[in-house]
Amino acid sequence: MTRHPRLSSKWYLVWPSRRSLLLGSCGALTLGALTLGALTLGALTLGALTLGAQSNERVGFSANVTPDTIYVGQQATYSLTVRIPADIRQRLRRNPEFVPPEPRAMLAYELPLGRVTDAAEAVEIHTFRRALFVLTPGRYPIPAARLTYALPQSASFFSREDERTLRSDATSFVAIEPPSRGRPEQWLGAVGIWRASARVDRTDPRVGDPVVLTLRLEGEGNPTMLPRPQITIPWADIVPQSEAVVLEAAPLMLGGTKEFTWLVTPRTAGAQSIAPIGYSFFDPDARAYALARTDPVPLRVRPGTLVAVPPRASALRDAAIVPLRDALGGPARTELPGAIVLMWIALLAPLPWAMQRLMPRLIPRLRSGRAAHAEPSAARTARALLESGLRTRTGIEVALHTDQGALAAALRLEGVTAETALEAEALRDACDAEAFAKRERRDTSLAARERATELLHKIDQEARRRILSLVLVVLALSGCGPRAGDDTTTLLAFSEGHTAYVGRDYTRAQEAFARATRAAPRDPAVWANLGSAAWHGGDTATAVVAWQRALRLAPRDRSTRELLARVRAPQHRGAARVWPVDPLDVAAVAFIFWCVGWIWAFVTARGGGRSRFATMLILPGLVLGGLAWQLDRTLEAKDLTVVVDPSPLRTLPALGADPGAVPLAGEVARILERRGVWLRIELDGGREGWYPAERTRALARE
Repeated sequence: MTRHPRLSSKWYLVWPSRRSLLLGSCGALTLGALTLGALTLGALTLGALTLGAQSNERVGFSANVTPDTIYVGQQATYSLTVRIPADIRQRLRRNPEFVPPEPRAMLAYELPLGRVTDAAEAVEIHTFRRALFVLTPGRYPIPAARLTYALPQSASFFSREDERTLRSDATSFVAIEPPSRGRPEQWLGAVGIWRASARVDRTDPRVGDPVVLTLRLEGEGNPTMLPRPQITIPWADIVPQSEAVVLEAAPLMLGGTKEFTWLVTPRTAGAQSIAPIGYSFFDPDARAYALARTDPVPLRVRPGTLVAVPPRASALRDAAIVPLRDALGGPARTELPGAIVLMWIALLAPLPWAMQRLMPRLIPRLRSGRAAHAEPSAARTARALLESGLRTRTGIEVALHTDQGALAAALRLEGVTAETALEAEALRDACDAEAFAKRERRDTSLAARERATELLHKIDQEARRRILSLVLVVLALSGCGPRAGDDTTTLLAFSEGHTAYVGRDYTRAQEAFARATRAAPRDPAVWANLGSAAWHGGDTATAVVAWQRALRLAPRDRSTRELLARVRAPQHRGAARVWPVDPLDVAAVAFIFWCVGWIWAFVTARGGGRSRFATMLILPGLVLGGLAWQLDRTLEAKDLTVVVDPSPLRTLPALGADPGAVPLAGEVARILERRGVWLRIELDGGREGWYPAERTRALARE
């Protein structure tokens, strides 16, 4: 059987060889492997992204404040809660970074961190808490907190990390004042739930031996914001001492203790007892005021054998009664701002010199020059010289005084003597007669010009003496302020206070002298008597204020300085110092130097020269004027205050701030800053801090 040639050729072209089949199989396997790897990598990447998105959604981060409305002094608890699933917690390679919000205008205290594991949901819960306290009512916003953590992209140790940041919601709360209804008078601002107890370091002291009384307050709230109560013990002298605070942070509430100490010095022997001490506070849970009361503290005071019984403060004051001023002294001299006439004269003193220097009278000078160098043939040149000279020196127009004796009278008003004035008028008439004569004589015209020059020189000197005399008269008239007569109201109040003071009724005397100061606020005698009455009445702060004002009205009064030396608080240094110099005297000397210097400069400049003597007068006058102004500002005491009720200085304007030094009653302080009801004051010795304004009294003179 024969093969068909076409059939054999076809099979040769279509049927592949073994080599071709092997190469095709390898290529298909490689392509399938690559496709499978790409699909696997895409699935892993998508799974990682999905897992990261799910983990980000599964981590919870929230913030809240409870309660949302509080009373001033009540605790508001700020909580931040972080919920982390167990599988994500296992993947964390390092701790998350947590940035809490920064509270403003409030006191913040950290509470213990909370950590709870929920086995049912496999979640780990972390809670961050802060106790917040505010001092004033209002709305207080709290910004958002931030939580940052990182998760690895895969389970490999060398896998990169994706950082994620979560933010909480911003929150706020409102603070209101405790209700005024039912508020007791002895409530000082304490808020919380408190218990009180009292103790002494020993129960059997001697008379005159001090014991330490400690009042302990403990409970829930901020103990640093508890004010010191005012207590009295009839049979002993009591002096405030230190304060001690211990904070105790519970998981949800801040609490602690605060101890106040006093130094108690018995004055009477026998069985004594410290009466129960009541401390009023506001309970925010019950929304009512409550009273914490201590038990009585019994003491057995033994008679003093080694230590003498100290006399009472009133007995010490009565032992040396301060003498009063017997009569009203009248108002003090005029203050610097009140001397309006002197101020205007001082301001206008340089004006004549300035006018002469800036706007010289060129025309009269040219006329005088032409007249002096004119030919002697014209007799009327002497009259022109006299006319221009009088106009330049005195401002008198000769043409307006043609009547007999009119020119002499005008010159007399300018300070020229009668003889010189008559001589000038006679020269004027002689020049007129010579000028209108039929024939002028050369020798007569020359004599008239020389005589006119001499007269002008004499008029210049006599007018200068008149200006100096006017300045001295003004100084003599304005050197002392007006002294008004005794007002009826002031005199009656002054007499009533004097009578009560002699009868040792110091309270009534203080009230009467206070009325007298309101009627005569610039009488140093009234202020001095008010201070003496307040001193013997036990009001040290009022005594210091009154004596300081009396001394600032009369800085050279030695008797007032001796009265201030009785005060325990220093009155001779620091802000309380009053220099024994009256600013009005310094201002008067400055005024004389200033005005005489400018007058001398004006007179010297008229001759075309300059005087160093005028500069030697003007510069000291300027320096003395600045010194007088500074002394007057110091005596005004606008930035000074007097401590009325001693309490510790605070580092911040808040009762809960750290306490510092305790100033003395009657101590003078300088006000550095004001913030609401708080003052930042500076005391002698570099002591500085915040102090309640209600415990001070302004020293500024009224």
